[in-house]
Amino acid sequence: MPLHQHMADAAGVTEWLWDHLCAPHLQERVAVDVGGDIALTRRMVTWLAAAHDLGKASPVFNHAHGTRTLMEKICSTGLPISDSITPSERRGLPHSVVSELILSAWLTERFDHNLPTAHSFAAIPGGHHGRYASAADLKPPADRLWGDSAWRTVQFELADYCADLAGLSADDFELLAHLPLTQPSAIAITGLVIMGDWIASNVDFFTFRRIGSQADRVRQAMEDLALPGIWSPTPPTATADHFRTRFEIDNPRPMQSALTDLAWSIDQPEFIVVESPTGEGKTAAALVAAEILAHRFGLGGMVFALPTRATSDAIFTTTKKWLSTTLDSGDTSVALVHGAAEFNDEFAEIPRSSHVYESGDDTCAGEAIAHWWLSGRGKMATMSSIVLCTIDQVLLAALQAKHVVLRQLGLAGKVVIIDEVHAADEFMAEYLKSVLTWLGAFGVPVIALTATLPPAHRRSLVDAYNKGRKRRSTELTTLAYPLLTHTSHDGARHFEFPASSRASSVTVDELSGGPTEVVASVLTAIVDGGHAAVVCNTVTRAQAVYRELWVAAGSDVEVVLLHSRFVLPHRLRLETTLRDRLGPSVTRSSTTRLVVVATQVIEQSLDLDFDIMFTDIAPVDLIIQRAGRLHRHSRPAEERAPALREPRLILTGFERSADSAPRLDRGCALVYGAAALLRAIAVLDRHRDAVGPLRSPADVAPLVTSAYDEALSPPPGWESAWSAAEASRRGDENERRRCASEFALPRPKKGPLTGFAQVGANGGEQGAARVRDSEDSIEVVVIQRSPTGRLLPSPWSEIDSETDVNLGPAVDNQFARKLAREVVRLPSYLGRGPQGDAIIEELEGGGIDCWQQSRWLRGMLPLILDPNGNAVIAGHSINYDIELGLVVDYAEAQ
Repeated sequence: MPLHQHMADAAGVTEWLWDHLCAPHLQERVAVDVGGDIALTRRMVTWLAAAHDLGKASPVFNHAHGTRTLMEKICSTGLPISDSITPSERRGLPHSVVSELILSAWLTERFDHNLPTAHSFAAIPGGHHGRYASAADLKPPADRLWGDSAWRTVQFELADYCADLAGLSADDFELLAHLPLTQPSAIAITGLVIMGDWIASNVDFFTFRRIGSQADRVRQAMEDLALPGIWSPTPPTATADHFRTRFEIDNPRPMQSALTDLAWSIDQPEFIVVESPTGEGKTAAALVAAEILAHRFGLGGMVFALPTRATSDAIFTTTKKWLSTTLDSGDTSVALVHGAAEFNDEFAEIPRSSHVYESGDDTCAGEAIAHWWLSGRGKMATMSSIVLCTIDQVLLAALQAKHVVLRQLGLAGKVVIIDEVHAADEFMAEYLKSVLTWLGAFGVPVIALTATLPPAHRRSLVDAYNKGRKRRSTELTTLAYPLLTHTSHDGARHFEFPASSRASSVTVDELSGGPTEVVASVLTAIVDGGHAAVVCNTVTRAQAVYRELWVAAGSDVEVVLLHSRFVLPHRLRLETTLRDRLGPSVTRSSTTRLVVVATQVIEQSLDLDFDIMFTDIAPVDLIIQRAGRLHRHSRPAEERAPALREPRLILTGFERSADSAPRLDRGCALVYGAAALLRAIAVLDRHRDAVGPLRSPADVAPLVTSAYDEALSPPPGWESAWSAAEASRRGDENERRRCASEFALPRPKKGPLTGFAQVGANGGEQGAARVRDSEDSIEVVVIQRSPTGRLLPSPWSEIDSETDVNLGPAVDNQFARKLAREVVRLPSYLGRGPQGDAIIEELEGGGIDCWQQSRWLRGMLPLILDPNGNAVIAGHSINYDIELGLVVDYAEAQ
C-alpha cells in the first residue's frame, strides 16, 4: 500500500469515527483545548490520524522493512539509506518515534510552535502503537537513521499533505501554536487514531487498488464494517413514568426518586455515591440515572462494572431488558466482558454482526448488536456503547500498560456505574482512585453503588475524582443514612432522603465453638421449620460445616452448599435452585427445613431471603450487607416458622476470653485481617449494650463510621492484641499502596505525553494480574480418566460423559465450548511462588494437544482426576466431589 494512500485512509476512517462513534460530550471536552471550536477540532483529529505514519518516510524504517530493490530505487531519487544501520538501531528507533520527531520539527520550523506545544500534538502519532516515547527516545538521532536534509524535504512534503487532507490552514496552525493539547484530550485522540489505523490497515475493507474517489473508498469501507451508532436515549421526564416504562415499577422508592432528581438537577457530570440498604433497587435507579445523564450531557454509552462474573451475569438480564426500552431507532452495540462472557447463553442470543454486515430490517425500532470488532477482549473490551463487565475492566484504564489509551477512550464518552464499590481491597482501591481522577479529567459522570461506605473511603473517592476536575478536597462529614454524596464545584455535597418503609431490626447474638457447635445450633433453630443461612469466610470452613450438617441433619432437612470452587455449570445449577427456593416471588411453607451453607458469594449476586443467619465475623459493613439477606422479601407471617418471625443474626468464628481480646478463627483473620474483625466485634458489643438490635437504616452509618474511626480505642484487656493487629493492618495497607503505585498511572498534568504509561518488562501483565486480584489463581478444566484410561468429561458434567475429550484433529466446536465451561479455580495459596510454578508445569505436562486447535480450549489447563475423582498435583491431594466441590487437603497444602 503506498504510504500516502494509507495516510488518506487512516485520516478518513478516524474522521468517520469522530463523527459517528465519538460522543458529543467527548467532542466538546477535546474542543475546549482549542477554544471550543468543534470544526477545528475535527480537522485537527483528522490531521493527526493522517500524520501517524510519517516516520515510515525515513532511512531506518526502509532499511528494516524494504527489499533491496526498493531501497535501491529510493536511493536513486537522492534519498540515502545507509548499509551500516544495525538491528539494535532499528529496534531503538521505531517509526512511531520518528513520526513524532518529524511532526514536531515541522510544527516548530513551519509555524513557530514551541517544543512542548509541538510535542503535545506530535506525541499522538508517536503513541499510535500503544506506547508514548520517553524523553530519551526523543533525543535527535543521527541523520543516517531518521534522515538528512533531502529526507527532511520529503518528510515535510508529506506533513503538508496530511494538513491538506484535513483541511487545516496556516492560520489554523498559528492558532494551535498557542493552544497545546491537555493530556486527557491527547489520550482520547490517540485512541481514535489507533482505531482508525487498525481499520485502515485491514485489507478486507481497504484494498491495495483504489476505485473511485477517496471519499467513496472510506464510505464503502465503513458501510461494510457496519459499526452500530452510539447510544442516544430520550428518557421520560416524569420519574414515575420512567420507572414504569423501564422496570414496571409503579412506585419508585425514595432512593430511586432522589437519584433521579439529582441526575436531572446537577449542572454538569459529577461523581455520585449512592449508599442505601440492599434490596432498595439501586441497579434500576442507576440505570435510570445513567439514561438521564447521557441524554442531558451528550454521553454515548454506559459501562456497568460489577465485582464478580456472577454479578455481571445476573445484572445482564436486567440491563438487556432495560436497554431494549431505550432504543427508539438505530442499533447500538452491547458487550458482556469477563473471562467467561462467551459462555453466557443470554449474551450469546444477542444478534451478532457478521464480518460484513447487512441489515435486512427496515423497521424503526433499534436493536442491541454484539459487533465483532467492538466486542473483543483485552484493549477493546469497553469500546461497545453498552458494556457490562467486571470491575477490573474499569481499573485497567488506570494501569501503566501498552494501549491503555484505548481503555480510557472506551470510558471517556460514557456514564460509568460501579456496583458494590466497597468490595475493592486496598490494592484495587488505589487503582480505583487513579481511574476516578482520570474520569474526572474527562468529565465523565460516575455513579458508585454500595450498601454503605466508611466515611474516609467515601472522602478519598470524592477527592480522587475532584483532583481530575482540579478542585479542592472536601471535609464533609455526616451520619445520615441512606445518603447520596456528589461532587460539585465547591468540593462535594450530601443529599439526604427519607428511608423507605423497609426498615429492619435484627437481633444479633454470638456462638462460640467450631462447625460442630454451629451445626447443633442451626438444627435447633429450625426444628419447627425455617430457611437458614450459614455464611463462612473460607471455602474450607464452609465444606467442614456442610460435612457435619450432612451427617447430623435428618432426611427432612435439605442442605445446600454454595461457594466458588464448583465448576461453572454446577455452580450455576446450584444458584438457580436457590433462586427457585428463596427468590422474591416464591411462596414457601413455614415447615420446610432448608439450610444453605455458603461463602461470600451469597452476599453479592443472589436475591435470597432467609429467616435466620449464622455468619462468621467480618468487617462491620459486610456484616450489615449479610444481614440484608434476612427477611429481605415481604412475606405473609405464615410463610415463616413462629420462632423465626423476627430476624436473627448469630456471629461465629471467634472465641471470647475473660481477660483478653477474642481469639479469631485463623481462616477468618487471613481473609479480612485481625484488625477489621476486632474492630467489628468491639463496635457491635458497644452497640448491643447501648441500643440492642441492629436497626437498618438507623444504625448503619454510626456503626460503620465508628468501626473505621482511626481513633477507635480497644476494650479493656484487648490492648496488646489490638495494637499488634493495627500495626499489621497499617503495614499491609502501606505495602499494597506501594505495590499499586508501581503500576498505576500518575494523575493528569500539564505538558505533552512524553514518557506517559512507561513500564518495565512484564510490568503491565503483573499490574493487570493484581488489578484482577488473580495473580495467584490457577483455573483448570476438570476432566476424568476412566478405568480403561480414556479421558472423559466428569460424571457430573452437563455434557455426554462418554465422549473422549482428546478430540483428535477435528475438534467439535459445540462440544469444546461446553467442555471449556467445566472450569474451576484452585485455591490461591496453591498458586503462590515456586509452588504455583510447579503446579502449572505439572498441569501443562498433562496438556491435550488438540485443545490448541479450539478457540474455546486453547491455552486451558486440564485437571485430570482418577476414576474416584482424585488427583495429586505437585504433592497436593485434590478431590472433586459432587456435593462438596473442589476439596484440597489443607494440611498437606501447607
